[in-house]
Amino acid sequence: MKKKAFAKEDNSGKDNWELEIKVAHSAHDWRRAKEALGREHGLGGGREAGDRLCQLIFEEGRLAAVLVWCAAAWHLKDRDEAVGWDAVTRSERLKLVVQLRRFLVLEEARRPNLASQSLGLGLRKLAEQWEVEHGYRVLLAESFSDPESHAGTVYKVTNWEQAGVTKGYSQAHTDYYVPNGRPKKLWLKKLVPNAYTLMCARELPEACRGALVSRGGARSPLKNAQLGSLRSAFLEVPDPRHPKSRRHPLSAMLSLIGLGLLMGARDVLDIWRKVACLSQSQREAIGLRVRDKQTKRLKMPGYDALNDLLAAVDPEAYAQALTAWLQANTGLLPRSLALDGKSVGDGRCGMIITLCRHEDGRPVAMAPATGKKEDCEVSEARALLADDRVQLANSLITADPLHNKHDTIQVILQKGGDYLVGTKENTSRRLKGANSALKGSPFLK
Repeated sequence: MKKKAFAKEDNSGKDNWELEIKVAHSAHDWRRAKEALGREHGLGGGREAGDRLCQLIFEEGRLAAVLVWCAAAWHLKDRDEAVGWDAVTRSERLKLVVQLRRFLVLEEARRPNLASQSLGLGLRKLAEQWEVEHGYRVLLAESFSDPESHAGTVYKVTNWEQAGVTKGYSQAHTDYYVPNGRPKKLWLKKLVPNAYTLMCARELPEACRGALVSRGGARSPLKNAQLGSLRSAFLEVPDPRHPKSRRHPLSAMLSLIGLGLLMGARDVLDIWRKVACLSQSQREAIGLRVRDKQTKRLKMPGYDALNDLLAAVDPEAYAQALTAWLQANTGLLPRSLALDGKSVGDGRCGMIITLCRHEDGRPVAMAPATGKKEDCEVSEARALLADDRVQLANSLITADPLHNKHDTIQVILQKGGDYLVGTKENTSRRLKGANSALKGSPFLK
């Protein structure tokens, strides 16, 4: 009969449970763990980055396994896409992720299922022990396995998810990476069922807030002079707010919304998250004036203030002002542009049609649409392309099948541009024509 693995609390005095977990507190405990890793682990003891935790697993009083946890990797594309956060949110909340830096089952203690039992026990205790050690609770664990030497079976049986494969780089210095020719499998393990939702929430749980790190707002794509220029572009937009509700200057708030869109925000909440990290000099350049009474630091408008303003402002006036600024500052449009429409906020604000650069997603022109039949994405996108201020000469415009309309394509051609537009079965004549024109070419293989 197979034995079952149980966890025994530290110093409980019970000796009838099979597995016992202990956190390495003393130098002696850490030295013991490092010696075992150096002796038996293929990568040695290693060096941990940031906050760290060492779990020692004992079986019948004998050291059986060692788990070393530390700070997560700074940027992992597949992990960040799985979580759903942007670069700024990641920089502020990365400490919510902890990395399994080393995992070793000692040779003399090996037996069937010991690895999975040890890892499972470590995971169950990880969040609690990490909070005791560092003052905040973590929500997600990450680890890597080398597909050339390990199948990752222990991760599968302990319910980790394979999130992707790394690009095969090793850190050679603080911010310098070199290719190692050995991509690793990336594994993720939620420490609570709704980990991703909590990691992207407006407010973190109380136990997790100690993980927050302020990054000072260095990620704005615009310099201070450009922020001032953007603010000036909105000085003539009518203010829809009641005079008693105008706490922050309208031009500053509209600039924050425009900046959020430039940074790739998908909705009002995303805009608020991206601009919330602006530094004091950036806030001053954008025109904010309200200061905290105690610290005297410039305050950022709240999410509700931005959301209410975007629902009330004249979308046509705002879009015209932003498009004029984009055109004045962009110069000649790049050769490859994407046309797309996205809903804004909770739908009260309709949608925004955007013409943006393929290489970085930065908008070069925008137009609002209600989404209704007489003011839909197709008609407003066509009007945006036809706007005299929007230059299409020597540009390739890409769009989805929704914009596969003769009138839209004619606008692009008349303004000297080229187009690459998708087609579906609902445009059967165009699909048949495309198939006929491309017959025998590599595009249909």
